[in-house]
Amino acid sequence: MSANVTLASVVRCSTSAAASSSGGGRNNNNNNKCIAFKTVNSKAGKILKRGVGAPTTRSSRLGSKNPIATASSAAPTHASTSDALQSASVFLVGLMGTGKTTVGKKLAESLGYGYFDTDQLIEQITKQKVHEIFEEEGEEAFRETESAILAEVASYKRVVVSTGGGIVTVRNNWMHLHNGVTVCLQGDHRTLARRVHKDGVDVRPLLKECLSEEDEEAQIAKIEEKIQSLWQDRGKMYAECDIAVSVNGDEGDAYGASVETIVERICKSIDKRLREDGKQEKLRKEPAAGDVELKDLKTGERIDKID
Repeated sequence: MSANVTLASVVRCSTSAAASSSGGGRNNNNNNKCIAFKTVNSKAGKILKRGVGAPTTRSSRLGSKNPIATASSAAPTHASTSDALQSASVFLVGLMGTGKTTVGKKLAESLGYGYFDTDQLIEQITKQKVHEIFEEEGEEAFRETESAILAEVASYKRVVVSTGGGIVTVRNNWMHLHNGVTVCLQGDHRTLARRVHKDGVDVRPLLKECLSEEDEEAQIAKIEEKIQSLWQDRGKMYAECDIAVSVNGDEGDAYGASVETIVERICKSIDKRLREDGKQEKLRKEPAAGDVELKDLKTGERIDKID
């Protein structure tokens, strides 16, 4: 985020946009709106329209293949953070294995927000798996489609968006990511490698070379090397996020912290950052009448006029 733009100012802009699009109503969950995803993929140049806003239960929403952003009907467990965000959306970025999808779903539920996953949307629209697009059309074609999807979902308020690990590598994507609050999930590279291995390496297009290793520990070591390499390439890009949150667990937790713990960390970090930015903005403003009070050092009495 630009040094001259604070998180608090982005949140205020989101509030204004949400109010204008909903006729001034505050709790706009994108009801009765329609989103059109138009891919740039030559093999899937279609427009997919889906209605947005019909609330579903958590179980049915997580099990659905429909890319609709829906808010849980359950009461948000982090209502204070949701209120502080004032309709600003939250974008999760980070390396593979940080749990962006799993954490994103739980975070959306806890905030009473809708949820999008860019990789899942790409697969729905192109009718191809992510690794198939990489293999058949190359990473550049995938990134073009990914950017088009991001541009669409970034226009929505009150949603959590889980993104692909490489979305930060396209400079223009930051224009959309900074429409909301960007949270970078980070973790010990060995921990991330274990998590990736547990989920399955074969669906990761950037980890094909790791499949050549037959031994489990050798595969994990190979994955860790790749993750370290990706971090070296993308670390400075991830540093542009508003907030960084660790997914590490306590000592001995081979797979890191629980989803609930990570969501709690995210909400606390958002609250803290918003408070800090509020103070920074106050300090940057020109003092108004009554902001500064002068007192006589000897008597302690207020001085209303300086001769």
